[in-house]
Amino acid sequence: MSDGIDIPNPPPGTCLPWEEITKDYGPPVGDEALLKGQWEELDALAYLYLWWWVQR
Repeated sequence: MSDGIDIPNPPPGTCLPWEEITKDYGPPVGDEALLKGQWEELDALAYLYLWWWVQR
């Protein structure tokens, strides 16, 4: 039963993928490859922390 609620379904190992960030905020100013790499590293750490917290 769907009431129009959009449930996110990110790829495994991510909380908020880069594509969602650029869709919400627009293209970044500066070196996009550098920003994307840093975002993906931070996102992976957040994902690991959340799984660590859930398993406690």
